[in-house]
Amino acid sequence: MKFLLFVIGCCVGSFLNSCIYRLPQRISLIKPRSSCPHCKTPLKWYENVPLLSFIILRGRCSHCRQRISLRYPFVELITAVLFVALYQKFGIGMSFFASAFFFCLLIVISFIDIAYHAIPIYLCFLGIVVGLGFSVAKSIILVRQWVFNIYNFPLITAIKGMIVGFGLAYLFKFFGDQFIAFYLAVRKKESIEGEKESLGLGDVDFLGMVGVFMGIQGAVMVFFIAPFLALFYALLAIIFRRSHLIPYLPYLSAASVVVFFWGNHIVRYFFKFLIG
Repeated sequence: MKFLLFVIGCCVGSFLNSCIYRLPQRISLIKPRSSCPHCKTPLKWYENVPLLSFIILRGRCSHCRQRISLRYPFVELITAVLFVALYQKFGIGMSFFASAFFFCLLIVISFIDIAYHAIPIYLCFLGIVVGLGFSVAKSIILVRQWVFNIYNFPLITAIKGMIVGFGLAYLFKFFGDQFIAFYLAVRKKESIEGEKESLGLGDVDFLGMVGVFMGIQGAVMVFFIAPFLALFYALLAIIFRRSHLIPYLPYLSAASVVVFFWGNHIVRYFFKFLIG
């Protein structure tokens, strides 16, 4: 079963690559068929097999010999690994499919942000709607089985998580923007490398989506862990004098994965550290 899910994950990852490439350019996900991004030659079926084609072609287009981005096999691989990890955590059921959808959105949104420094907000809204839909379905099942606790009711948990996710991110954006405005006024500048915002609205919507799928605790932990993950890149940017502006959403996504799989362990060790 794990091998089958790995193969399915690779195929889904191939579709996600198409989404990452086509959605920002407003190209249909159905037509035209996949082609080389350099020479635009349509790919034959055996040139479009997830992971294997990249290895067999040695990372180059068979027509123009231009290098194929490592993003393609990387997205396919991490999607497959996440599918297997979710199966180990949940088995096959509603929680598996809800989480798989959530992680697929994380991958697409993150790589679009890396490539374009822009977040497709409509994907965040799609995640919120679908996440609430899954929570409604889980709630209906629990009501029919009469095994629910009102304090942990899936729909209520999702809504509270969404509110907290939105609220935390918006408060950070509000106070961060005020600080940047004050700094620019003191330094008499119009912007910092063309930016005037501490956090984009897309990041706010993204944290709202995280709250829907991961609840209050998940949203709070992602909010506080993501800056530490981004710190390493920021230090490298300072050392090598590169732009300090970074696509922040990949770090929010990475923090989401960390919290999703190891959040309870992090909380346990954190309190153990505080208590001593």
